[in-house]
Amino acid sequence: MNKLMTNRTASLYLILAMYVLAVAIGIITYFLSADLVDNPLWQMLIADVAGTLVIWGFGLLFKNASTYDPYWSVIPPLVLASWILILKVNIRFSLLLLIFGIFVWATRLTYNWAINWRDFSHQDWRYTMIREKNPKIWFLSNLFGINMMPTLIVFIQMIGAYRFLEIMPDFNLWIGLGFLITIGAAAIQFIADKQMMNFRLMNSAEKKCINRGLWKYSRHPNYFGEVAMWWGVWFFYFGASGKIDLQIVAPILMSCLFLFISIPMMEKKLIASRPTYLDYKKQVSMLVPFFVRQEKSESPNK
Repeated sequence: MNKLMTNRTASLYLILAMYVLAVAIGIITYFLSADLVDNPLWQMLIADVAGTLVIWGFGLLFKNASTYDPYWSVIPPLVLASWILILKVNIRFSLLLLIFGIFVWATRLTYNWAINWRDFSHQDWRYTMIREKNPKIWFLSNLFGINMMPTLIVFIQMIGAYRFLEIMPDFNLWIGLGFLITIGAAAIQFIADKQMMNFRLMNSAEKKCINRGLWKYSRHPNYFGEVAMWWGVWFFYFGASGKIDLQIVAPILMSCLFLFISIPMMEKKLIASRPTYLDYKKQVSMLVPFFVRQEKSESPNK
């Protein structure tokens, strides 16, 4: 078992098996929940929660909460495809754009997770920090903080896609804008991740701060891409409904997740581990790419 846990290829197959089981349990739960709520939206929420519980359970079994990490990107395209089949919507150009935008984003993010996954001996440092800080409530913080909260936040984003399917609009400029934002967001994430990977390879022995490419204009361009992705989905919804209503809370909530939780947590670690990060932080925008605030005679990376 120990060899299985520390073998990258074997652990990837094990993760795949977990997710196949989670999806299967989700499908069964979806149909069983019809007796409680005869509505595809809320049935899917119940199924999504059931799938999350399966992955959470495996995380406990293998003592690694990072088993949840691919859930963020794997489930949304499956949810969208399921709703398309359940609602029996007519395929239109506007829908093809939504499908393409979400699937490109999901494929890129899942691929990025896969190439960075080591094995079950490695867990995201943030999860380890949460466990060490409050070991007595790890059971709950793991369930609600690491697993359930992201599931619910992403599901809230997908409600806009569900409403889009209900309306099934023709193409318009707002939908076109939503498509450009989703594709642009995926491109930004891909470029940012590639630049970071190359920087780490060239500076593996030194604790430097990347200040090149997209990272010269945003301290977290990968996070900016993630936030932009869900604003793009909202524009699809806005293009379909033609109104600003409660659904705008979805991308705002996603923005707050990164601005007030993910980024502060990441930067606290970077400040403690990289001496030049404070100078970098003073010069570069937190999230939205912007011009460098001030130039210094010597870059933090030199």
